[in-house]
Amino acid sequence: MQEVFGTLSKGDDSRMGGQDSCVPATITKGGTSHECIRGRAERMPLLPVSERKARLLLDDGKASVYRKVPFTIKLNYKTGSTTQPGNLGIDTGSQHIGVSVVREGGTVLHKEEIGLRDSMTKRKLLEAKASLRRGRRYRKTRYRHPKWRSKTKRVYCEVPDKKRRHWKKQKSTFTSGRPEGWLPPSLQSKTDHHIRWIKKLQNLLPEGYRLSIELGRFDPARMKDPEIHGNLYQKGPQYDYENVRAYVLDRDRYTCQVCRRKGGKLHVHHILYRSQGASDTPQYMATVCSSCHTTENHLPGGILYQWMQEQKKFTRGLREATFMNILRKRLMKTFPDAVFTYGNITKVDREKLKLPKNHGNDATAIALVRTGVTSVKDEEPVLYIQQVRRKKRSLHEETPRKGRKEPNRTAARNSKNTKAVTVTKRRGGKKVSVTACLFDRVELNGKKGWITGFTGKACRIVDTEGNYVAATDKYTQVNISSIRILHHTGNWVTGLKRNVGKR
Repeated sequence: MQEVFGTLSKGDDSRMGGQDSCVPATITKGGTSHECIRGRAERMPLLPVSERKARLLLDDGKASVYRKVPFTIKLNYKTGSTTQPGNLGIDTGSQHIGVSVVREGGTVLHKEEIGLRDSMTKRKLLEAKASLRRGRRYRKTRYRHPKWRSKTKRVYCEVPDKKRRHWKKQKSTFTSGRPEGWLPPSLQSKTDHHIRWIKKLQNLLPEGYRLSIELGRFDPARMKDPEIHGNLYQKGPQYDYENVRAYVLDRDRYTCQVCRRKGGKLHVHHILYRSQGASDTPQYMATVCSSCHTTENHLPGGILYQWMQEQKKFTRGLREATFMNILRKRLMKTFPDAVFTYGNITKVDREKLKLPKNHGNDATAIALVRTGVTSVKDEEPVLYIQQVRRKKRSLHEETPRKGRKEPNRTAARNSKNTKAVTVTKRRGGKKVSVTACLFDRVELNGKKGWITGFTGKACRIVDTEGNYVAATDKYTQVNISSIRILHHTGNWVTGLKRNVGKR
């Protein structure tokens, strides 16, 4: 059976896997030629079809749903084949993936923006998790072997030293047990999602579609210091300084940055704390004298507190730049036949095409790079696909029982750790159990949205724009028995924007 790339935008949610009128079209206004069917092994992708054509095929039983995200159908009958070449543009990023499918003449068939989860950057959650993990290891595995080999080892010597010690320390080479190409789980997940989505779109499109990918190449040293050059790359700004404190004092010329008094007892003050996402780098530190480094200045209304509030929104790390450098190498190795471009080229091409700035339009400019096309026919809205959490297995958010001598088998999860709620309601004179899960597509009084949290037997519903869908103006909670569940979602929600999916 053959697959036809298409979308239904006006119809029943249950028929279309949750696609409704508020969701933009996936791939529309395509050709209607079809490939001959000769069995499952010879199944080949076809050109996109219009929404109306796909709906008629489903209503007549000539097609069935093949994939929900992006919405894809497959034909149930044999047909001929005529395909046309096109371009597939991918706008990579640490928090999003822009996708655009463009026909050879410049007609945009499909645009989408895929939002990735970025929960690993929440430092407070990681610190709470790490502290409880360390406590658990101290209680249960106090004498376990070290995870990594030490740089020194103890060896027995027949001849003792002057202090009559037979055991001496000997240096050993440090070798990591991590395999080649290992990445932290947060970076590995984002890299795999980029590769997985590109391959998925390639499998849905017919042969002859050119793949174009925008890569990111950043210089972290130049991002910190724009004037760096030559051998300064090897030396760095803290070269020849004893530690970070000495560098900060010399940078500020041993002068208090509050009262401008020079000399005396000086402190190196953290403008932002590590709990707020900062680190022990000079950009988060300033020289302050003992007269200004007081408790009153740290409290609201003080100068140090004001510094913290002002600098918090301007401070930015280099995690995204590091990830983009890693992603560039992985994509070039995985897709060697693709056409690669960079952000400065994409900006110029997008301005020539007279397209506004967003990830879908960036992907359109990337798809048409080096093709010579100077104008596009773009009437397609952007389809938002957001990655959300399906389960939350955070053991550190359990409610523990203190002073236990046996394993805690009755610990209840708090409200933040609830993933599903089951209620009983009457339907046709019978009691029916209804289970609502996180980010399920639901309907309340004709309004549709997604479940973003639970409070007892109630839930909170958010629409596409991020507004609460409630039964009354007084409360945002909605009883689960009063809503209609349209369909259960997986880890990818169609139509949900990034700001909603991060809740």
